[in-house]
Amino acid sequence: MWTVKEGNVGNMNIQAAASENQDAIFSSAEQAVHVAYQITAQQALQDAPLRKLLIRALESASNMSAEQHAWLQQLRGKPSGRVNFSGLSPLEVRAQCALIVHAVKTKLPCTEMWALQARFGHTDVEDENGVRRFAFSAERIDAIKGLSDWLAPSFPNLKPFAIDCMIGKLYANHSGVEISFRELARNFGGNHMAYARGYGKLRERLHELEMVALDRLEPYLREQGVVGDFNYF
Repeated sequence: MWTVKEGNVGNMNIQAAASENQDAIFSSAEQAVHVAYQITAQQALQDAPLRKLLIRALESASNMSAEQHAWLQQLRGKPSGRVNFSGLSPLEVRAQCALIVHAVKTKLPCTEMWALQARFGHTDVEDENGVRRFAFSAERIDAIKGLSDWLAPSFPNLKPFAIDCMIGKLYANHSGVEISFRELARNFGGNHMAYARGYGKLRERLHELEMVALDRLEPYLREQGVVGDFNYF
């Protein structure tokens, strides 16, 4: 569990200590951040629904990694050694997740924080007159706008709102919030292939930013004991 370290740790080899930490919940920063945002977006649950919520959270991930797929299989009943909730109640898991989200907001530069919020933040679902509507949460919208302003100088031939939409397309995790290149061309002018080429460059830049953010965050999460190397079956 996440604990406050006391005493003189100046000479402690944090990486070695973390690798021996059998009480860690997650095996990587990416897994920790993804689940933390999914859990904190939901209302607090009792014991029984937690496993179902985690399964839904992973199933909703776009481009699921091998690690996420292995963990999903574990939650469905096939051991994978990817996560360790032993001894934690659902409310304790939720508390750990809240602290992970807080670390994203306080331990990273703004651009890296925005990249993780845009990637892992949730999509709001609203039922209106029997019709289900999907939209980015306010947090994801703020992150997308921040990334758009940061990237705009690198794409001088694209209108700022078009960049907003392209980043939204990249991070859309439901068909209800997707937008096509042809729609971009109709709304902002130009050829749809120009948006497709720009999208490829934008996607590469933001993927690199996400990886930098996770690499920066992981040592801290390991130091706190929430991420570690374990083989739990």
